[in-house]
Amino acid sequence: MPRIPLFSETSDFSPVQRRVVDGILGRRGGRIPGPYRFSLHAPEVTEVWHPLGEQLRLKSSFPLRLSEFAIIITARAWDCDYIFNAHAKLATGDGLAQSIADALVRNERPVFGTDKKGQEEEAMYDYGVELFRDHKISDQSYNRAKDLFGIPAIVELSCLIGYYGMVAATLLSHEMPLQEGAVRLQGRFGKA
Repeated sequence: MPRIPLFSETSDFSPVQRRVVDGILGRRGGRIPGPYRFSLHAPEVTEVWHPLGEQLRLKSSFPLRLSEFAIIITARAWDCDYIFNAHAKLATGDGLAQSIADALVRNERPVFGTDKKGQEEEAMYDYGVELFRDHKISDQSYNRAKDLFGIPAIVELSCLIGYYGMVAATLLSHEMPLQEGAVRLQGRFGKA
């Protein structure tokens, strides 16, 4: 049960909320995505939050497979079932192996391929996991990601991870109900 009221498309909005909602609905297929259903209680925050999320997620320099992988790594690190369920199918639908998503559910290190795709996925995984677990990234993992993706992309990756940390904090603190049929993440991140 959510701790504060969830907004829906048919909620009674203040004029400021209505302006923000209309902007979201026009760009998001007529629906209010999960975190904004809470953040609309602070509409001015949502008004700047939404375009940042669109930039990081939908206009990324990464292919969808990798940007969504970064998001589900973040979901795993925050133990945020809602984000994981909202994004894992997007990642696997764009080519991330189901076995990698399944390993994240089990709180295990995935097995990556040795081809370029596998190297990219492993570099992204190590970058994200080290940042969450150690609060820093080893020189080896940082340089590998920088060499594979380039400087602008790793700056974007850090921002994407941070953005979805903010989303996770919002959803977890206000107790967003899980989607019907949601997969539950097993264990706690960092505790195998």
